[in-house]
Order: sequence, then structure tokens, then C-alpha cells
Amino acid sequence: MADSVVVQQWQPFFTALAGASAALAGLVFVAMSLHPWPILSHPIMRARAFAAAFGFLLGVAWALIMLMPASTAPVGGWLLIAVGAGESVFIGSRQIQLRTSGMNIALVVLADLLIPAPLLAGIVGLLRPQSAFPFLLLAITAGVGLFLLFFQSWTLVLHSALSADEAQPPAPPGETQAHDSEDDPPPRNARTGAGSA
Repeated sequence: MADSVVVQQWQPFFTALAGASAALAGLVFVAMSLHPWPILSHPIMRARAFAAAFGFLLGVAWALIMLMPASTAPVGGWLLIAVGAGESVFIGSRQIQLRTSGMNIALVVLADLLIPAPLLAGIVGLLRPQSAFPFLLLAITAGVGLFLLFFQSWTLVLHSALSADEAQPPAPPGETQAHDSEDDPPPRNARTGAGSA
């Protein structure tokens, strides 16, 4: 059984993490739904959208697991291992597909360092249930991950908004020339001041 004092001490942090991650995931979904075509038509932006949405949802999952009561400690450890293994396989396979799309290598390497954190936290939580190390490891990883995902989201939103503005169609010719239709009266002659002779 995990130390209930340690669990209580970390509850405010993981509650804040769950709320922030859920709110930011919702904002990413709204941004993607407002301008879907600039995102879907660009492979790097598609990858950023996926990484941002999936990453924020992972933050929610980590926080909810860490908010489980102390009496369920083995279940939390196993869930962290399952989530860590699943995300490592899933994100690793996505990165193999995206290597040729031109992603920033530094961001990819940083993400690769963060991915196995829940796996390691779950293993330590099972081996040493009284330790605060799993909480500390996931807190640091989630903090760095939120900043990284916020950067991805900001770039995504800027790209989609700017691309949507550039893709505005020009005004139809009928709106710029108001007197070209057959129903309009003939133009007045400036010399005579009248439309008829």
C-alpha cells in the first residue's frame, strides 16, 4: 500500500495538471475545427495537431492515474506501465512514419526522452510503493511536456490562422464594378449633365 500522506501531498498538482491538460486539449480541438484544411493539407501540421491533442490527453490520463487513492496503489502502478508501454509503441510507430516529413529533430528527441516516464514511474511504484519518486518523475515530465505541447499548439494555431487568411478568395468582379449590369441606368455625361441628348 502506498503512503497516503505522499498521495495527499501530490493531489493539488495532479488536479491542476488534469484541468490544464483537458482545457488545452479542448482548445486544440477547437482550433483544428475552425481551420481544418490548412492543417490537414500539410504533413508537419497534421503531425503537430496529432501530437498536441494526443499529448494533452496523455497528461489527463497520467493525472487521473496519479489521483487514484493510496489503497489502490498496485492498480495505479500497473496502469502507468500499460499507458507507458502503449504510448511508447504508438508514438514510436508514428514517428517512424513522420521521419521523412521534416519534423524538428530536437523536438522529436525531447519527446522521445519524455515518453517512457510513466513506464519507469509505474515500475518504481510497484517495487517501492512508499517512494515519492513516481510522483516527482511524472510531475517533471508533465511540466516539460506541457511547455513542449504548448509550443506545438501555438505553432499549429498560427499556421492554420495565417493559412486561412491567405486562402481568402478575391472579391467577385460584380462587387467592384457597380454599374455593369443591364438594369443600371446609363452613365451621365459629364459635359451635358444629363443621361439623354
